[in-house]
Amino acid sequence: MSNDSPNSNKYMRYMGAGSQMLITIASGVLLGNWLDKTFHTTTPWYSIGCSLLFIFAAIYLLIRSLPKE
Repeated sequence: MSNDSPNSNKYMRYMGAGSQMLITIASGVLLGNWLDKTFHTTTPWYSIGCSLLFIFAAIYLLIRSLPKE
């Protein structure tokens, strides 16, 4: 089978979008955890804030990457 089929391109595009979202959200979680440990916070406000911010950023990037059909 050839990897140049139209279905293969769609799957690769969605896999790339999913990977981008995963990396973006994981970066926000890691940054928030690092900030919480650095500033010795008792409640994980940095983790919560960074996680939410990076989730919204990942959704925004996903919507921007969708084709305009």
